[in-house]
Amino acid sequence: MQEITHEDYLEFIQKNQSVVIENVEIKFQKSWNIKSYTPPDDYALERTTIWSFEKRGNWATHKGNYRGNWSPYIPRNLILKYTEKGDWVLDQMMGSGTTLVEAKLLERNAIGVDINLDAVMVARDRLNFCNFG
Repeated sequence: MQEITHEDYLEFIQKNQSVVIENVEIKFQKSWNIKSYTPPDDYALERTTIWSFEKRGNWATHKGNYRGNWSPYIPRNLILKYTEKGDWVLDQMMGSGTTLVEAKLLERNAIGVDINLDAVMVARDRLNFCNFG
């Protein structure tokens, strides 16, 4: 396992405009024009064991263009239910970083691991936003 630092990410995106994962080109944003850092106003924490989300969710840097990604409502619900600000969240198969983005937005610390270096760089790209709120 190798740690990928922010400097590694910056060097990678200088050389690469995008990556191809499962025949899908994912372009690096490099900087984000974020319209909302939160789900829609009608969002409510799920209270039962049956969860249903009418839409995938596209706030902050969430996009649905990575194979196998999940709705950000899922990690948001789990993080809010089982952690407090400052706690740690581990995503051992982080893919494009949906859980890590939610952890950052909810003021949790997070560690993400993935076997695919290109996926790590996509996640780093989606985490490349600063102040919010």
